[in-house]
This record gives sequence, C-alpha cells and structure tokens, in this order.
Amino acid sequence: MVQVITSTPSYVINEPLGIGQGNWDKPEHLATGQINMHHLFKTLAIEAGDKVQPLPRSSSGFDLETARYTDPLLPGRDLSGEQLLNRRVFNDSLLIMHRGEVVHESYRNGMQAEDRHVIHSCTKSLCSMIVAIAIAEQRLDPARAISNYIPQFQERAEWQGVSLQHVLDMQAGIQYSEDYTNPNAHYWHYARAAGYYPPLPGDSAIGAKAWIYQNLTVRDDEPGTHFVYNSCLANVLGMALENVYEMDLSEIFERKLYQKVGAESAGYFNTDPQGFPITEGQFNLRLRDFARCAYLMINSGKNFAGEQVLPPGFTENIVRPNNEAKLAYHRKVGDTMFPNAQYRDQFWVFEPEQSQFTMLGIHGQFAWIDLERDVMMVGNGSFPQQDGPIMMGALKILWEETAQKLSAR
Repeated sequence: MVQVITSTPSYVINEPLGIGQGNWDKPEHLATGQINMHHLFKTLAIEAGDKVQPLPRSSSGFDLETARYTDPLLPGRDLSGEQLLNRRVFNDSLLIMHRGEVVHESYRNGMQAEDRHVIHSCTKSLCSMIVAIAIAEQRLDPARAISNYIPQFQERAEWQGVSLQHVLDMQAGIQYSEDYTNPNAHYWHYARAAGYYPPLPGDSAIGAKAWIYQNLTVRDDEPGTHFVYNSCLANVLGMALENVYEMDLSEIFERKLYQKVGAESAGYFNTDPQGFPITEGQFNLRLRDFARCAYLMINSGKNFAGEQVLPPGFTENIVRPNNEAKLAYHRKVGDTMFPNAQYRDQFWVFEPEQSQFTMLGIHGQFAWIDLERDVMMVGNGSFPQQDGPIMMGALKILWEETAQKLSAR
C-alpha cells in the first residue's frame, strides 16, 4: 500500500548551509541534494513486496578501484578506476553484475547503502516497463493514437497522428527543447511548474499535467521522423497508464513492477504539487533495489526468483538494430560519440549491434547492460553538469573497459 512520506515539503535540505529547493543541484550540493529529494517534493513510499530476493554474489569480486582505465580527459594517459569514478564520473555508488552475480558494489561521496538516490530519467525506463505490461494485458496498443488514452488530446491538431509508440520513442513531433545550457528552454519552465525549483515571480507551480496541456501545443515534425528528447513525454505515458488502469500512477508502479522485483526497501516517488508522480525523473531508490529493477532487462524480463515480470521479448525488441530509429535519432542529434545509436521505448540503445543499451539520467545515473557479455552496471552520480561530452565519454570508458576486463577473466 502506497504511503505518504512527505505531505508538506519543507523545501529545506540543510538550513545551516542554505541548501534547499532553489539550489539543490549546484555542484557542491548534489551529494546531499540527490539523496534528500523528499524534503523538496510531496513524496510517496512505493512499498516493496513480501519477500526480499537476494542478489547472487560472486565468490571472486572485481577490484575496479585498482584497475587501469583510459583517461577520458587527458588523451594518451591512463588512471586508476578509483580516479575514474571519483574525478571523472563523479560517482556516488556502483554495482556491477557479471553472469548473474554481483562482482562489485561500492559507495562514495558520502552515499551509503541505505540511502535512496534519485535516479532522474532512469525513471522513464521503469515507466516504459509498465507500459509494456499494459500492452501485454491489451490495455494499451502501441499503434493507436495517444489521444485514445488521453481525451484532452482528441481535439488538438498537434497531437493528431501521434501514436503511443511515437511517444515511447520520443518521436512525437511536438515542439520542445531540453537544452540544459539554455535558460529559456522549455525544460526549465516545465521543471519550475513541476516543483523542481521555486516559481519565478508572477508564475506558479501548476503541475506536470497542466504544463503539458498548456505548452506542448505546436507541431514541429511529422510524427515518427525525428527524435527529440522530451522529458514531458514520459509524463504523458504516466497519464495514459492512470487512465487505462483507473488508479494513481504510484499504485500502478507498486503493483505492476516494484512489488515484483524482490526489493529490500520502499522506493520514494516524488510528485508535483498537485500529487501526480513525476514519472519523467523523480523515483528514488537504494542502489541494490535499482539493480533489482534493471535486472529484469538482462534476464529476459524475469526477476531473481525466475518469475516473469515483463513480457518475453521486450528487451530483444528494444536492442534490435532498427534503421528507421537510427535515422530518426541522428536527424537532429548528431551524436558522434555513438554513431550507431537509436532510442527505443525510453531506453538509449547506444550500440545496438553489440546489444548494449542503457537507462540514463542527468548527473550520471545509469543502468547499462551488455547482453552479449552478460554484464550489467548500475550507478548513481553527482556529475557537476546535467550531461555533456565529458560525462558521457567517462561513462563510455567505464562501461566498455569494465566489460572488457570482466570478459577477459
């Protein structure tokens, strides 16, 4: 049963240091800000199931800290894994599984195993898992128009022809900008409306749903032709789920997903001021429970007890190379670091030919999976910027070189 953790936020994380709603994401504040988001939002506890499913652990661990890695910042040099994690990735916690067993688990930057770290946009991928369940239950159809599931879109010209799959793949064609370096981007206006930051003078925190109805109103591209990263589309998916299940999104997360992964502790779901769970980025988990959720994607939709939670074939469909998805991804993105990338069902498929894909969130949250080498890496981070080539370059080295080292053992 979903429980209320915070009904009236204090908007204060550390009063003596002046850390609160207006500055929680300053680089020097991220270490405490990201494990204390329940002070800034109305927060619900998504309860775990009746039985914890233990994480299988290898008898021979992986000493990542002393291993040598390519330095992403200084070409031609190398550095230790400890330096890579601390000074390049700005990692807070890391769990690595190889062949179904934990080979590494570590915490840094003040984070402890009992802390719940916000996983930011990795929440989108968890929402996509539930959409897949709803599709398997024939409550949703990826080919049908999203307006079939959200009546407010039915009379809106810009939403005509936009399917549920277009929303899942962020190819809706709706005008939107999530350029974190541009203070006038749609994202910042949305984030204030959803409660991430205090409203500007003369504005108000109208909530995620109202912001979508009022601001996602212009068609830029033909649906299905251009990938444009739009966090609000994950909230659209959450709205559709609420309508087809006729229950609050927090209860859907709890019943359909979280209580089935064998979690050891409740997850915290932050909501907007109106009480809508912010499914684009405000789920908070212990590292091990994050790993339990991600494990479904490397184990054909099954949890550690062998129970089928996600529809069979869900992972394979995401990672399958898709030329149309690649073309849509690269028309505007121009991703030179991952030239073969595609985006599918709220997952980043950076290397489809190598069966590698990831959940990814700002400041370095991730669940990276390599199906061929049977490697899964789950991490939380406090990278000083939301994203960028340095962060992604460091993560790419961490992922790829760790998988190489594990496969060579």
